[in-house]
Amino acid sequence: MAMRDEVKEQQQKLKGKSFREKLEYFWDYYKIHTIVVLFAVFAVGIFIRDMVAHKDDAFSAVVLNSYGYERQAEFQEDFAAYAGIDTQTYQCQIDASSTLSLDAMTQIDLAFTQRLAGMVQTNALDAFVSDAEIFGHYAADMMFQDLRVELDAEEYEKYEPYFYYIDAALIEEQAKAQEEPYMDSPMETAEDPADPSAMEEPVPVGIYLPDSSKLAQWNCYANIDESPVFGFVFSGQHLDIAHLFLAYLTE
Repeated sequence: MAMRDEVKEQQQKLKGKSFREKLEYFWDYYKIHTIVVLFAVFAVGIFIRDMVAHKDDAFSAVVLNSYGYERQAEFQEDFAAYAGIDTQTYQCQIDASSTLSLDAMTQIDLAFTQRLAGMVQTNALDAFVSDAEIFGHYAADMMFQDLRVELDAEEYEKYEPYFYYIDAALIEEQAKAQEEPYMDSPMETAEDPADPSAMEEPVPVGIYLPDSSKLAQWNCYANIDESPVFGFVFSGQHLDIAHLFLAYLTE
């Protein structure tokens, strides 16, 4: 049947019907069509809303195992004001709620490690702060910038007493051992990351943050005795803001 004839037939069926009867007929006949259209309108509306509300990232940091989730929003707002970030236009992301345990590796831990890897690979993370154990784990994966390259002369002089070092020669040996299944793995050493004198090829990749008043202000690492460590993520796109974040944390 042609569409025109079908429309005429439907009009004849509705002739003389009350408004309620017409509405019931319409619902019975066009119910599926209506649901599909409403769903499509709803989905398009959400897409448009997200597009309009989307803000580009001006800065992104993870402050891991800090248990600072209660004041995370204030932390972000305060640093955004310090760095001059217009939060009406850009996002300032500081994740102080995530945790990670290398011993347990629960589903939550696995989910975080995958998210962190994704952020690093997509250039979506600029700065990273964590306890020394976790920092060392990621430093061995070469996740952080060499501070000899990243810091200017003034910053280098200021932060050198607080450097966290890795031994590049040892990491290279361990990487080779993993590639060669029949090669004896090198013994793990117990160098102090703050003491490069015992390392063959020391590279500064982190900065200890002892007595950071800003971390204390936002209840980060309140129950941890050791100093957390800061690092510039090698793939970060906003390292200029990351330098401001370091200055902010070490005021």
